[in-house]
Amino acid sequence: MNDSQKIEELLHHFRMDQKEFAEKCGFNPRIVSNIKRGVCGMSKKVTKQITDAFPDVNKAWLLEGEGPMMLIGAVNMGGEKNTVQNTATESIVRSYQKIIEKQQEQVDKYQEQIDKLIAVIGKLTEK
Repeated sequence: MNDSQKIEELLHHFRMDQKEFAEKCGFNPRIVSNIKRGVCGMSKKVTKQITDAFPDVNKAWLLEGEGPMMLIGAVNMGGEKNTVQNTATESIVRSYQKIIEKQQEQVDKYQEQIDKLIAVIGKLTEK
């Protein structure tokens, strides 16, 4: 995803026009326009201003296009939670919970076997 597309995504997400977005970030609206038209890319300074103005925006996504646009639990300007990210996170958590439950079952089985062995050893040492 190029910088122009990222800016479009941000404008859509925050339901702002270029001028509102630029003002919130503290830079000239021409910068947004130039990025959208592909005249220039997002500098580190512009990226920092965006993440300062919108702390829930994922800096890695802005810089490298990696990961989700919004950090977990972020809320857009319409008051809606970032349900795509939340759903993905919940899915990952459920997967790990299942893995942990299976590992706990294995540990419980091993503990039962150890307890039986200790009982057998106890009987053998009594004789």
